[in-house]
Formats: sequence, C-alpha cells, structure tokens
Amino acid sequence: GKRSCVPPTGYFTATMSVNGGVRRAVSEAKRVMVKLGSAVVTRSSGSGIALGRTANVIEQLCHLQASGREVILVSSGAVAAGRQLLHSRRKMGDDLPIPSRPLPPIKNASDLIDYSLPTPTSRECASVGQSALMSLYDAMFRLYGIQCGQVLISISGILNRSPREDICSTISSLVEKGIVPVINENDTLSQVLHDGDGSIGIPVKDNDAIASVLARDLECDALLLLSNVDGVFTGDPKSAESQLISHLHKGNFESCIFEGSSNAGRGGMGSKVRSAMYAAEAGVSVVIGNGLLHRPILDIIEGKEIGTFVEAR
Repeated sequence: GKRSCVPPTGYFTATMSVNGGVRRAVSEAKRVMVKLGSAVVTRSSGSGIALGRTANVIEQLCHLQASGREVILVSSGAVAAGRQLLHSRRKMGDDLPIPSRPLPPIKNASDLIDYSLPTPTSRECASVGQSALMSLYDAMFRLYGIQCGQVLISISGILNRSPREDICSTISSLVEKGIVPVINENDTLSQVLHDGDGSIGIPVKDNDAIASVLARDLECDALLLLSNVDGVFTGDPKSAESQLISHLHKGNFESCIFEGSSNAGRGGMGSKVRSAMYAAEAGVSVVIGNGLLHRPILDIIEGKEIGTFVEAR
C-alpha cells in the first residue's frame, strides 16, 4: 500500500503555514517529485542554460532533502540547451586557449568543419545539451553536499511493465541512499511511436507524462510540474478574461482551454493536465505552477496558494 505522509522536521518547522485545506497533503509530502520544463531550465534569449534560475531551483531541492524529504528530479531542457549551445558556437580555434607550444596548422584546417551545414538535429542537440545539464546539476548539488545520479529513459522503457519496474528499482535505490535521481527522456533516440503492453493509461510523449507515470509507480506523495505559466487557466493565459484555476478536478476539467507548447519544449498545458490527472488518480497530490518565480518549490511545499492544485483521489 501507499506509504503514510509523515511531516518531516527541520527547515520547514518554523516556516510551514498552517493549511487545513486541500493542499495540506502537499505540505506533508515525504517523497516529492519535481519536473522542470525546458522554459525553466533554459534562457529565453537563446544564450544557453539559465544559470541563476537553475541554481535557485537546485538550492530549493537541497532544502527539501535537508528537511528529511525524498527528492526526485525530472528535468527537460537537454534539446533546448544543446540547440542554444550549438547555435552560439564560434569557428574552431576562436575561443580555444593557446597552448604553450602551438602546432602548425594542418593544410586546409579551415575546411575541416563546414559551418554552413543545416541546423543540428534535435538528437544532436540532446547529446550536447544533456551533458551540459548534468555537469551543471552535479556541480550545484555537490556544493550542498548532495550527490545526484543521471537516469535516462526511453519511451518504450516506460510503456512496458518489465523495463519500467527496472527503472523504478534503480530510482528507488538511489533515493534510499540519499542520491537525487535526475531523470530525462533520452532524446538522442529517434522518436518512434510505441504502443507498449497496455499497462499505461495515457499517451507518453514527453517528460510530463513520464513524470506522472513514475510518480505513480514510485508512490510519490507530491508531484510538482513547473513551467513558465502560473497554472491552468480557463482560457489563454495572456487574455485578461482568463482566470487561474486554483483547484482542478473532474468537475471543472472540461472548462479548460489548452494552448500550445512553450518555445523551448514539446509539452503543453494539455499534456500537463492529463499527466496531473493521471497521477492524482493513483493518490499523488499534484501542483502545476510557474518555475520562474523566486522560490516556487518551497512556497508550494509550505502550503501557499500558488499554481493549480490537483487533489489526489
């Protein structure tokens, strides 16, 4: 059965608000999964990873870990980060350090790399961006004395029960040892439609769905889906007539109008809501919120009324 939610002691003892409402389950969550959208991890200007914002997120996750909670991170952004890094690269040698004994240039060295080639593919971008992201996560977590571990996942591995159980076993072992798993879809693989063995009840096409499936199987108490939008609205979030839905359930689900995906990622609000409802059906409390805020993770855990809450059923 599902583990009981035991309010941990530590950092949040003095700051946690007394919340007798429906969000109390989030404040009392022991195992917390946080999914970061591409728009949270990368800069909108196209200049690479948002270092300051990413560092802020990691610091909040370390606070959760220090409070006695179990932390699992699902991070998008590899493709977007790689695309931006490759787009901004210079000609070979322009930004390389000069060695003490430089070698004479080989014949036709300028012709070795053709910078007029087409834009790199998403798989190439993922290869570059994933290593950059993990290097950054590893360095930042280490500053707080916490080890993280990379878990790359394929869609076929999620859609079939046996490999999914292996994935969950690895993640659980990392969590039990105090290691923060950093999960991402392996975007270096080609996007192939998979039917799976029928054990998953929603389409799995992005990290929102991956997070919801794993949150169920790993018996997470709370799942935070963070993007660049304040939550779920009754219409286009940019419209003054649209209103934020603070509490989403089957009764008002049909009133939502879902816009397209963000510029950086593949998932949109429709994907987030479907994923949130799927996780909630298995007893996971979900909050869809804005990861661009100052301290969204801590505010949500402290019970503040931000984002859209999807109550566990």
